[in-house]
Formats: sequence, structure tokens, C-alpha cells
Amino acid sequence: MAFTAAGAAADFLEGATLMGRRWLARWPRWGRGLVLGLVALILAPGVSGCQHSQSGQAVAEIRIGILNTPNDVAVARQLGYFQAAFPHQKLKFITFDSGVDANKALLSGGVDFATMGDTNGVVALAAEIPVQLCWINEICGANEALVVRRSAKIKRVEDLVGRKIATPFASTSHYSLMSALSQAGIRDQVTLLDMDTQNIVAAWQRGNIDAAYTWQPTLAQLLPEATVLCDSADLAQQGITTGNITLVRTQFAQAHPRLTQRFVATLDQAHQLRRRNFSQAVSAAARQVGISHREARLQMQGTTWPGASAEFSSAYLGAAGSSGAFVQAMTRTGQFMAGQQTITTAPSEQQFIDFIWKGDQEP
Repeated sequence: MAFTAAGAAADFLEGATLMGRRWLARWPRWGRGLVLGLVALILAPGVSGCQHSQSGQAVAEIRIGILNTPNDVAVARQLGYFQAAFPHQKLKFITFDSGVDANKALLSGGVDFATMGDTNGVVALAAEIPVQLCWINEICGANEALVVRRSAKIKRVEDLVGRKIATPFASTSHYSLMSALSQAGIRDQVTLLDMDTQNIVAAWQRGNIDAAYTWQPTLAQLLPEATVLCDSADLAQQGITTGNITLVRTQFAQAHPRLTQRFVATLDQAHQLRRRNFSQAVSAAARQVGISHREARLQMQGTTWPGASAEFSSAYLGAAGSSGAFVQAMTRTGQFMAGQQTITTAPSEQQFIDFIWKGDQEP
């Protein structure tokens, strides 16, 4: 379904430790400012910018749209990182089952930050929602997969011809599924069903669908009776990379750059903990989401968390004025989505570069 940015958006949208000056000098100037800001904010969370923004306005509440998954946000919530970083603000966490609803909330001003699949970030940019990409939470891997009923005895994507396949439309799984079907040459030879994760499980249990491309923890409920045909790690090896990102309302970021930087620093603390003590990070995420340690470990092992030290590198967001591999992958995603008429026009690579929030520093 196509939509225009002006008319249909509301309808469709459903420290790091510095290793010396030589290390820091390899960063672009705006990247250096962000890293230095992260370090300063982590080391002194109670200092400047907590109560008042640079605009001089007091910020009483910060509203954060989240996913119910064992990610960096879950770790930061459980271990009190957010509370320590924002002692003077009320934090309101709002769970969205899809990036479609998260984009609606961003568009209406209902949240200040929102985590979502990068495909919905593409939708936000194409629809000209006034937001910016401020963080890569994770890169999808084995945590998202295309599965088929084991009883169907199907071993290849090519053999899904004539089958009913469910996925949440406008999600990372949807994009990955369409890519896999296109590569197999059967995109127009299957029946695609738009279902949220809960309905996928229900339809699977009733026998109403043959296959599904979805993410954990929904995926875990299908696996006992399923065969995995491919996952997002397989597709990433072919340049079809997907991930979860956090967007910030441009108005909020411009009015409160220090609070925005503090938010990013808080999530980076979770990334640092994962690198330092994976088991502790898993335990924290499991408690926050309400799942077992084993389930959380399975889900988190299927993702990659870049962290602040890697985000502004050629592998992800790139250096000042140039794009990284993740930005290039998002550009290709936009082109694919435009070809599918999910969005009207594919944003250019430069638009994606401009879409990235760069903190107080500009190139």
C-alpha cells in the first residue's frame, strides 16, 4: 500500500573508555564529541543537564517507547541505569508491539524516544516524521527466522510455493522474508498474511499458517514443531542487514541535546556490561522482561550490540559526511520498500546520513 508523507503518514504508521588521544583522533570530529559526551555523562550522571536542558526549560518527564525484548533498554532499566542518569525526571516507558505504533506515537508527540526495527526507521524518514536516528540497539541475527512446519517436510525456501506465510508487515521480519522469497524467485507464489506476533502463535497452533518469519520470543514458541529455513544472520551475510534502532524526536533532541546524549550514554552502559559480563546482562534482561535466563540468553546470543565505540565506524553509521555499512543497508532497504510500494519514495543515501543525530558536534 502506498502513502504520501503529508496525507497518509498517520494512517500507515501504524565510557566508552578513551584509549588515549591517538585512538580518539581516528574518530570524525562530531563522533569525538559524542564519545567524549558519553564518557562525561556516564562518569557524572548527576552533573549538568539533568534538571534543565540547554534551552533552560525544566524537563519533568521523558517518555520512552520500548520493545518487550531482552535488549539494552531492558538491561538499563533493570540495573537502574536510567534512574541514575535521570534523577530529576520521571521516566515513562511505553511498550509497543510494532514500530508502526511507535511511529504513530512519535508523530503525535506521545513519546520522546522509541525503539523499533530499522524498516520502520525507513518509513519514518520517508514519511518525513520529524525524528532522528540516535542509537543502534542491536543487529538482528538468529533471533529472527523463517520457519515452516516440520510436518510439511520442506527444507528450502524455494519449496514454499503455494504456502501461507505470516509476518508482521512493515517490520524487519517482513523485509527479510520478502528478500528471501525474492532470492528464491517465489515472491508472487505464496500467500502473505499480516499478523502481529501474538496472532502468529495463535494461527500456528490452529494450523492456519504453514510458515512464519518472526522474532524471539515468538519464534521460540514455534520452533518445537518447526524447521528453520533461514535466519537474519544468513541474510546479513548477503548484505541484507536488519536491526533495531532508537529514534528521537527532532524537537526534543534540539531542545535538550544533553539529555539526549545522556540517554545514549545510558544505553551504552548496557552494551559495555554485555561485553564485560554477558551472563549478568542476560540475567538483568531476563528479570526485566519476565523470561527465563535460558530464553534471554538464546535471544541475546542471536543479536549483535555495537556500542558507542563502534557505532560511528565504517561497519555501522560511518564517519562525518560518509555512510557506514548499516546506513548503506538501510538505503537498500528503502529502495526495496519503495519497489514494494510500502513507501512512496526511497530516501537517498545522503538523506540517511542527515537522518543520524550527531549530538552537539557537527562535521
